[in-house]
Amino acid sequence: MKVIAVRGAPLDFRESPTRRDDSSEESPIQEAVNVTGTAVFDDDERLMPLISGYLSHALQKAYISQQTAITYGRNLGYTCEYLTNRREFRDCERDSAFLEIRTHVIEEYFAHLREDEELSKKTVRNRDSSLMAFFNDSLCRGVDDAPAPRTAPNPYTAGYLSPRPNKSLVVACSLNDLRELILATQSERERCLLQFMYDAGVRRSEVPRVTLKAIDDALRFQDTLFISPGVSEPVNADYCPLHIDGSKGPADSFKPRQTLVSRATLLRIKKYHASPLYKMTKRQFKGAENTPAFLNAEGGEYTPRSISKLLERTSERALNLLKIDRMISPHKLRHGNAYALLRTPDIGSDYLDRLVSVQKTLGHSRLSTSETYTQIPYDLYQKLVRPGTETKTKAGEMAELSQQTRLKIDAGDMK
Repeated sequence: MKVIAVRGAPLDFRESPTRRDDSSEESPIQEAVNVTGTAVFDDDERLMPLISGYLSHALQKAYISQQTAITYGRNLGYTCEYLTNRREFRDCERDSAFLEIRTHVIEEYFAHLREDEELSKKTVRNRDSSLMAFFNDSLCRGVDDAPAPRTAPNPYTAGYLSPRPNKSLVVACSLNDLRELILATQSERERCLLQFMYDAGVRRSEVPRVTLKAIDDALRFQDTLFISPGVSEPVNADYCPLHIDGSKGPADSFKPRQTLVSRATLLRIKKYHASPLYKMTKRQFKGAENTPAFLNAEGGEYTPRSISKLLERTSERALNLLKIDRMISPHKLRHGNAYALLRTPDIGSDYLDRLVSVQKTLGHSRLSTSETYTQIPYDLYQKLVRPGTETKTKAGEMAELSQQTRLKIDAGDMK
């Protein structure tokens, strides 16, 4: 099975066999067009028309993102493979089994996934979600005023068909975990990146879009003087707003937001930007607005995959040294940021204020999503931050972390 999803990708017809065979001066074929759509192929490289048509329409109308189209395509393709191996559907052409399938067959498929393939309830629910969208939005309704291709009853009239997955608690990366991850690498460049991801609460997909200009603009915010309550002298802000081109916007677009980053973290990044390697490799980019804030050892841009590999490598080292007790993923750094914001006494006056700060910093559309990132009941939160038990500020913790873990970058250091 193969899934291809593109949005606005150029398709060049100049090398088309049809174009080469046409000797007339006025060819009816365009030289190039921009294409948006999804194609799902079976193991015999045959197009699955029902699945491909549904996902192409949803992608063109911006109902789903490109990555969602790929995920749905795989899930629906896996289901089709299961159906074609059942005796009653062996004579069905390509993905036409979806036009005949009944509720009990889908339920048997989910039981097969849990018992035979030993997939988790969460994975099964993910497949269930893809199927429900396929039936509700295409097979049983049709698109663009076309009649619904399926005449049999909709098996999803009553909602999901799979058991509800158990809600698991994500154990966030603590400040101590972060310190051990940082100490597990001898590269100041990587240490800066790990501290930044925790302090800014960014997704791994957002890191490559953080630019040199964004860092410089945030640092200029330090030049603004503020009057602190009870203090007559102007002081610099401990946090600076940093522009993030966030992920998960509609139709694969960016979702801009401002996140609060500690001044100590930004100053550490500024020292990294003064390193010989960064100065040399940033020349390949034109302008600070196009220069990534973080570059790898070869001078190239980080990718979401390379960031995951960095966390995997440093986690394994720290685990082997018995410094941490579990692997730390990029997403756990993001959860750690939420915890740090919720307990810092210098942002917001109460629980709700801090929770709103978490929502804005992480770029959540709903406050309920931010609550799932912290998973701290309000009564427990009150005990954590009651007068006399307040912890250090997040800015203070980042300043200490920088002092304790910063490596000197020598003139010849190319790491």
